[in-house]
Amino acid sequence: MSGVVNLPLLRDGDSLVVYRLDRLARSTRDMLEISDLINAKGANLVSIHDMIDTRSPGGKCVFTIMSAIAQMERELLIARTKDGQAAARDRGVEFGRPKKLTPQLVKQVRLAYEDKIPLKDTCAMLSISKSTYYNALKMAA
Repeated sequence: MSGVVNLPLLRDGDSLVVYRLDRLARSTRDMLEISDLINAKGANLVSIHDMIDTRSPGGKCVFTIMSAIAQMERELLIARTKDGQAAARDRGVEFGRPKKLTPQLVKQVRLAYEDKIPLKDTCAMLSISKSTYYNALKMAA
């Protein structure tokens, strides 16, 4: 369950106001559980963007439908993102942080090592850390 909302503080007659339903929970199940907890305390849920107020039976019905739609939208977004990432990988796109160790950098570290340039000076000159320096030496070997 979400954990962002401090439900124990809700009292009878309070209203939990959210901007959008999808900001309240990640799944319809979680959203319905949160709604049940809110109702059990005698409070109600109000969604500003979705114009839902669970004090009425119609509001509860719309809430249930909107929470299912919000979950579907989330799942579609995740699926589209995964499809886009797969297509990008097929085109050769690499994700994540750019590799610090390039063949040119490995060569420069190896040459500095062979010329007996101190580690500290080499790291400063090439703007690398000690661990990158040692990793470059391992790759050069």
